[in-house]
Amino acid sequence: MTHRYTAAGDGWLAFITPARQLFVGAELESAVVDRLWSRLRDERGPAGLLETLTANGLFATPPFAFVEAGDGGVSVIVRGDASVRAGAEQVSGAGATTWIERRMPGGSVGVTLGGRGGVELPIEAGVVRASAFASGAGSPVGAVAQAAPASTSAARDDFTPPLAPASAVPRVEEVSEVTVASLPEEAAGGPRDDPAADASAAAEAADGYDYLFGDTMYRSVEDAAVRPVEAEEGAEQAPPSEAEAEGDHDGSTVLASSITRTGRQRRPRGEAAAPAAPSVVVVLPSGTREPLDEPLLLGRSPSVSGVSAGQLPRLVTITGGDQDISRSHLRVALEGGTVVVTDLHSRNGTTVVMPSGESQKLRGGEPTPVIVGTRIDLGGGVELSVEEV
Repeated sequence: MTHRYTAAGDGWLAFITPARQLFVGAELESAVVDRLWSRLRDERGPAGLLETLTANGLFATPPFAFVEAGDGGVSVIVRGDASVRAGAEQVSGAGATTWIERRMPGGSVGVTLGGRGGVELPIEAGVVRASAFASGAGSPVGAVAQAAPASTSAARDDFTPPLAPASAVPRVEEVSEVTVASLPEEAAGGPRDDPAADASAAAEAADGYDYLFGDTMYRSVEDAAVRPVEAEEGAEQAPPSEAEAEGDHDGSTVLASSITRTGRQRRPRGEAAAPAAPSVVVVLPSGTREPLDEPLLLGRSPSVSGVSAGQLPRLVTITGGDQDISRSHLRVALEGGTVVVTDLHSRNGTTVVMPSGESQKLRGGEPTPVIVGTRIDLGGGVELSVEEV
C-alpha cells in the first residue's frame, strides 16, 4: 500500500510500513532508530516498541503515535501532541500521564504532527521526517491538515481568513421600530359574556395569590422529622407496577421503585452491563496472587504514613526474604489499563525484567509502566511477577 506524507526538515521521525506506522517527536540515536525500525516489523505487535520507548522511564518517554490497521478497525496508541484521525473519530494524547490506547473504525487514517510542512510525497516503507501522514483511499495529506484543530503545533499563527465577496453577504432587511399586534377582544379588556369568570377574577384580585395555595398546615419539629420506614418482619416487598417499570420519564429520573433496600440502583431493562476491567494480579514469591483492583504497597513491614486518605493502598507484607528489603519497598497500581510500578526509595532498589529479557533498574520515586509478563526483582532473591488472569 502506498501512503502519503508531508516532508518536514524539523518534523517528527516517521517509521512507515504497509500495515504499521510509528511517529516519534524526539531526536533519537542511530541505535535506537535501528531498534525501533526492527521492532516495528516484528510480529509481536507494539509491545517491543513500548519497551524501547520507555527504556529510560516514563518521564523520559518521548511523545509518539502508533497506528496499526487490522480487520475492521485501526489500533491507535498516542502520547503527547500528536493527533490521529480514523474515519469520523479523532484522538490526541495531549494531557495524558502515560499514553492513550484506542480502537477506532477502519477507513482512511490521518496523523497530524509538529513541524513545518513542505511537499507531499508518496511512500511505501521507510523512515522519514514528516509533519503529517495520510493512508487510505481518498485521503490526501491536505485533508489531514484541514481536519486538525487550530491548536496543534502545525497550525500557522499568522493565518488570516479570506474576505467573503459582497454577493455572498446576506442582505439584512430593515426592521420597523413600531410593533403592532392584534389582541383578542377579551385580552384587550373588552366586554366578556361569562359572569362566572368575572366573579373568579374579582376573588383573585381580592385575595392576592392565596388562591394558588391550600390551607396553611402547622407542624411541630417532632412531627416534621423524616424517619426511615422499616418494613414489617416477614412482609414481602411488592414488585413495581407496570406503569413504574415502563414509565415515560426522561431516562435520567430515578424512581423510588428502582432503588433496592441495599441502596443500589437497578439497571434499566435492555441496558448492557459495563465491560469488566482487565484482571491483572501480582504473584508473590509464596505463590499468592494479589489482584490489582486497588493500588498495592509491598515491603517487609509496609505502612501508609505520608499517603493521602483518598489514595490509601492495600498493604502486602513480603516475608522470608532479604532483611535489606525496605519496610515500604514498592508500589504497584493499575492506572488507565496500564500497570505502573514505583520504587519507594528502597535500600536494595528494584529491577524490572521485561518478557523479552531486557532489564531496567527503576529510579526511586519515578512511576514506570510495565506490561503483563514482567518480573519485578526486589533483591535478595525476592521476585514478583505481573500476570493476567
